[in-house]
Amino acid sequence: MELKTTIILILNIWKEGHMLNININKLSQLELSVHNKITEILKQNNNLRILEAAHLGNVSPSQISKFVRKLGFENFKQYKQHFGGQQIVPTSMKKSTELERLLKIIENFNPALIDNFLKIYNKYNKIVLYGLGPSFICAEYFSYKLALVSEKSIYVSQSETYTKNLVDKDTLLIVFSVTGKFASFNDLFNSVKPYGTEIMLILEEYDNSLALEIDNIFYLTKYNQSNHLLPFEKTRTVFFIFIEEVITRLMAERKAETED
Repeated sequence: MELKTTIILILNIWKEGHMLNININKLSQLELSVHNKITEILKQNNNLRILEAAHLGNVSPSQISKFVRKLGFENFKQYKQHFGGQQIVPTSMKKSTELERLLKIIENFNPALIDNFLKIYNKYNKIVLYGLGPSFICAEYFSYKLALVSEKSIYVSQSETYTKNLVDKDTLLIVFSVTGKFASFNDLFNSVKPYGTEIMLILEEYDNSLALEIDNIFYLTKYNQSNHLLPFEKTRTVFFIFIEEVITRLMAERKAETED
């Protein structure tokens, strides 16, 4: 199953509600006894209230709530719905705005983005991946994955000085940044340009206010994360989706070459 299809399936399961793992063995002997009494009554009366259930079981309402949550339900109402033969309606589960955003990104993902990336990537035998903070971790992951499918020389850096010492005219420098605003990349770019190095900046969020004099800027999405988050607080999930799509394409190309 393709990565995009798999993620959409997972997100759709999430949208429909959370999954339950009901295990009666989690209950104590007292809780199990109360549970058995209540479920028998629920078969006849699904309007049973928690106070009535507590009275019938000779326990407190808080004890009812405790074993209901132990079974994986949010509240007594969900417990009644399940054991009364009705469909559970999630009540307290809040939709994650980040998951909604990711669903939009995946549904609108443009394969041409991978095509355009690979046109540039394939021209170079030396690749230097650069990132700061969490973006550096993404660069390290990308380096690991590329090494599995490529014969290119792959390097990872978070230091301008080290990067400058790595590059030459046969190098593609790929910089990862969610916003492009956590740090200025102008000094880095200006230091490698004299070597004839080609520069590629991969940004998650679109922002036309960035004054960067480079030819290759890839914006991965128009659906930005919350402005209340600082750059290092923002997720890197879209980077990993992009990385996996690139690796999937490279693996397919390598397989096709071996079969010819």
